[in-house]
Amino acid sequence: MKTSETARNPLRNRPPEPLIIPRAKHPISRKNIDDKAIKILYRLKNSGFTAYLAGGAVRDMLLGQRPADFDIVTDANPKQIKKLFRNSRIIGRRFRLVHIFFYDRNRATPQIFETATFRRAVTLEEDDLARIQEEPELANNLFGTPDEDALRRDFTINALFYNIADFSVIDHVSGLKDLEDGIVRIIGDPDQRFTEDPVRVLRALEFACRLNFTIENETAKGLMLGAPALAGVSASRLREELRGLYSKKVTAGLLALGQQYQINQHWLPDLIAGHIPAVIPLIQQIEHFFPLAEDDNELEKMIFTAMLLPGILRQCPLADGDRLNLIQEKIDENLKPLNERFSLPRFQRHAIKEIFTLLYRLGRGDKRINQLLKRDNFFAALFFYAVSTAATTPPPSHFSFWAQQGERLNRSSKARGLDYGSLFNINRTT
Repeated sequence: MKTSETARNPLRNRPPEPLIIPRAKHPISRKNIDDKAIKILYRLKNSGFTAYLAGGAVRDMLLGQRPADFDIVTDANPKQIKKLFRNSRIIGRRFRLVHIFFYDRNRATPQIFETATFRRAVTLEEDDLARIQEEPELANNLFGTPDEDALRRDFTINALFYNIADFSVIDHVSGLKDLEDGIVRIIGDPDQRFTEDPVRVLRALEFACRLNFTIENETAKGLMLGAPALAGVSASRLREELRGLYSKKVTAGLLALGQQYQINQHWLPDLIAGHIPAVIPLIQQIEHFFPLAEDDNELEKMIFTAMLLPGILRQCPLADGDRLNLIQEKIDENLKPLNERFSLPRFQRHAIKEIFTLLYRLGRGDKRINQLLKRDNFFAALFFYAVSTAATTPPPSHFSFWAQQGERLNRSSKARGLDYGSLFNINRTT
């Protein structure tokens, strides 16, 4: 993906007044906004507060897409918001905001709406410095105005507001122009902003992949300079960031862009980073084969197994006669740095190890279908068996056996309606 030759810095060339697009000139309709988000916005407005829809929801609706989340920003402080909504809770120390809870009857799941107060950046004024020294958590919780809040956000395309009072779109940072041009641009000085939060490096890659946008030239330089700081990001935060990619089907694209910008070695273990060119096509097949709404835990174990697979198969080919306990030692050896980097829960580590154990059983010609079907991760192993033997010439003698079992396996409830027989056929012909 190329980077743009133009460079506009919204902090340095900030317009004196925001660009306001009236309802008649933009495509956002209240019909496309969750009715509970509308309820929150109106209750804030009718109580005398400013209330905006913010960030990704506004961006996605302007692009004609349905948002996954509806984040709200207001001039009401957390205690005032809590007072207005009994079904709410103030959360966070690093960034204090309010979660407002509803129950989604259609999905039979709880629904959470994040509602934050307008923030501003810390200044060098004595007042600010003294307050931060006394209460360090205020560094991310100094309340401000809408334009100050927009300038604190990460990328211009995420700093747009939708005003429930008059249904207008408000742009303080030229985000609408970048949205129109298909550009990912960081707000402010790239070096400073990526240093503040290195995870923005991954977010820039994510938006470029997900929206098929171009990364602006100065932003690209800044993220390459800021990438080494990813090594210091906590394992839990990295895992959370990666989990957000699965159902959006942009993990493979992010890794490919990470190769282009030389980012992957800074946030992935060396054992994984060295095999990324072989990992990317595996993840592409996962993203193609599994449905968009697949459970995050299921996709997570598939993605991490794909990250480990090329390295482990290189050390222990499927057809070799190594004892299974020696192979399991190799699996543990490769899984350890991945676990240290992403702090995987025990149930995921167990699932990944079982997938590999079953994969090697299939690779050794185990055809005891009824026994194998009792294992929770059999179909995950079957997927990796199909894709890992796709390029084998001639195919293993037992490959045709599993290909012929496709129709029977598809009828199993554990197959969840996925066509495993077709997966085998596709991988022999592509």
